[in-house]
Amino acid sequence: MLSVEEALAGILAQSNRLPSEAVSLMEAQGRVLAEAITAECDLPPFDNSAVDGYAVLSTDTESASSDTPVTLRVIGEVVAGELAEQQLLTGAAIRVMTGAPMPVGADAMVMVEDTRLGGGNTVQILLPARKHDHIRFRGEEVRQGDTVLTEGTPIYSTQIGLLARAGHGQVRVYRRPRVAVISTGDELIGIEEPTPPLGKIRDSNRYALGSMVQEAGAILHSLTHIPDDLEATEAAFRQCVDSGADVIVTAGGVSVGDRDYVKPVLEKLGRLEFWRIAMKPGKPLAFGQIGNTLFFGLPGNPVSAMVTFELFARPALRKMAGYPDNAIMRPIIAVTLSEPIPHTPPRREYARAIVTLEQSGFVATTTGNQGSSRLSSMMGANALIVIPEYSNGLDAGEQAQALLLNLK
Repeated sequence: MLSVEEALAGILAQSNRLPSEAVSLMEAQGRVLAEAITAECDLPPFDNSAVDGYAVLSTDTESASSDTPVTLRVIGEVVAGELAEQQLLTGAAIRVMTGAPMPVGADAMVMVEDTRLGGGNTVQILLPARKHDHIRFRGEEVRQGDTVLTEGTPIYSTQIGLLARAGHGQVRVYRRPRVAVISTGDELIGIEEPTPPLGKIRDSNRYALGSMVQEAGAILHSLTHIPDDLEATEAAFRQCVDSGADVIVTAGGVSVGDRDYVKPVLEKLGRLEFWRIAMKPGKPLAFGQIGNTLFFGLPGNPVSAMVTFELFARPALRKMAGYPDNAIMRPIIAVTLSEPIPHTPPRREYARAIVTLEQSGFVATTTGNQGSSRLSSMMGANALIVIPEYSNGLDAGEQAQALLLNLK
């Protein structure tokens, strides 16, 4: 059996970035840049005021104080989007709103809070202004032609705002992988069916994995169930490949039972890279390729399917979508255990847990019974506690590593 690290390294070695495509700015959310972005103009594009106040010559205000204010003539006003109509000369001030262009001749702004109105068209300056006070200068953030975002940058709200300011309404991003999810098993019935008869259970894997595909940033190509049938399995795999799926994820049918057809069909249509991993839950995991389509055959037990998806399929999908190496994996942190966790060697175990931030640091508590068929053990879990292969169990108060799923 392969170790978790060996299996993941093999998977990532075959998970190549997909080609790029051009999308509009509002379609770029959550995508990854496939090109460096340069500024088409200086940012800001002109000298402007950082405050509401008065543009002045700093030398005119050197003696200003609240007891002995300096009185200046107000000769105009500039609002955002307009230009000052006249040049500022000594002894005068111009009212300027935040973001409005600085008048020619002014070298400082005085905040309106540091002034009071005088008689007639005058203003009293209560504090001396230093040269360049409260001015945002042209190009101080970005110069025309500067790189504002590098290739491989994930795009979220801040990046979209910067792209808009830099004049890019369309960007090239890496294509998201299209993932076909297939559940297998004669024992499964659809969620729309009435109460399952004895011996049947509702199909949860199909929907849980489909949701995880979308949460990982990939596109759900299809959501299918097939019975334990050799011909149906082969037909489903062929259809997914022929219709453009980049990845196939199955749940069930990868063990050694007489009606487990996933592995033999994968070997017939493509190639099997490996089959079993030294971990719990999730020892039986088939990874391979059918043509250019990556294949993940996950275990049928719901928790095993979800944990193996997290550890192996999710990183592959994110690498294919162009995410940088530091954004492919979930973060791992040190936690203190609030309770003992038993373990029997020699497989590494991943215990579902709830991690909270206490005054002493991060504390982890398991979600109870860790049986791989107990989907309820994933409820509320925001972490997987890593129990080393040859550990005989972890004690309460002991430090452990935890893979964060969704820290709340």
